[in-house]
Amino acid sequence: MSLAKTEFIVRIRCLNISVQSEATLNKGLADVEHNAIARMLRNGLAVVGFAALEDFIKRRTAEAMQEVSLCAIPFNALPEKLRYAATYEMLSALSHQLGLIPKDDATGNADKIDYIQGQALKIASTTTASYTLSNHTFAHSASNVHKDVIGNILKSLQVADPWRQMTIISGHLGLGSHSLVQQYESAAKRRHKAAHVASADTPSNDISQFVKDAFAIAIGFDALLSKSIQKYRENATPHNSDITAAEISIRTVRHQNSAWKEHNNLNARAYRKSNDLAVLSAAAKQRSNTAKQLYVEFDENSIPNDWECY
Repeated sequence: MSLAKTEFIVRIRCLNISVQSEATLNKGLADVEHNAIARMLRNGLAVVGFAALEDFIKRRTAEAMQEVSLCAIPFNALPEKLRYAATYEMLSALSHQLGLIPKDDATGNADKIDYIQGQALKIASTTTASYTLSNHTFAHSASNVHKDVIGNILKSLQVADPWRQMTIISGHLGLGSHSLVQQYESAAKRRHKAAHVASADTPSNDISQFVKDAFAIAIGFDALLSKSIQKYRENATPHNSDITAAEISIRTVRHQNSAWKEHNNLNARAYRKSNDLAVLSAAAKQRSNTAKQLYVEFDENSIPNDWECY
C-alpha cells in the first residue's frame, strides 16, 4: 500500500471538512473580526491544500522509482527519458536538495556528505544489473512542482499526453471533465497569492472545488503511473506503445439511493449493492485486483474515500 496515497487522502479529506467549518465561513458585514480570521484561515487552507498535492506527486513518484528498480528491466533498456532523468538530469535536484540540508553545529556538513554519497551510489548502480533508481529522480530540483514536471514524469514512463489522459479518467469517475492542467495552474496561482499577498481572500468555493480537482489529479496520476509499472513488471521490457486512459478499467463503489453500489467499468447498472460498506468494499477490491482495475470508493457526498491501482 502506498503511504503517499494514504497520507494524501487524510490531508485532502481534512481540507474538505475544514473549509466547511464555521470558522472559515464569512458572517455578516458587522462581524469584522470573525471575517478577517476566516479570510486568513481560508488563505492558509489554499496553501496547505496545494502543498499536500505537490507532496503526493513527489512521494508517489519516489515510490514508483523503487518499483521500477524491481521490474527486471536492464537499465539500458529503460525508456530514454527515464534513463536521462535518473542520471545526469539529477544533478540539479542534488544541488537543490543539498541547499535544504542545514549545517549541524556538532558534525558540520556530515549530513550533506552522507546525502550526496548515498545518491551517488544510486546513480552509479545504474551501470550494474541490480540498480536502484533514486527517490529524487523527479520533482526534487525545485521547491514547487510545476505542471510540466507532472507531465514529464508520466511521459518518462511512456504515458501519452498525460494531462489529457488524467482529464479523461476524471470524467469517467464523475469528478469533472474540465481540463485538469488548467485547474492545477489555477490552484498554483491561488496558492501563490494566498501565501504572498497580504490582502488575498480565497473563496470557500474555490477550495471546495480544489478538493475534487486534487483527488482527480492524484487518482489519474497514480492510475497511469501504476498501469505503466504493472506492464513493466509483467513484460520486463518497455511498452510497444504509450499508455492511455483507454487501458484503465475502473470499478467504483458509491452511495446511491440509501445503499452502497458497486459499478464495473462505467456500467450504469450496479454490479452489486449492500448496506454494509466494509463487506462490499472488500469484495469489490478483490474483484478489482483480479481484473487489474482502478478501484475508487466514494463517500455519501461523492468525495473519494480510497482508491487502489491494481
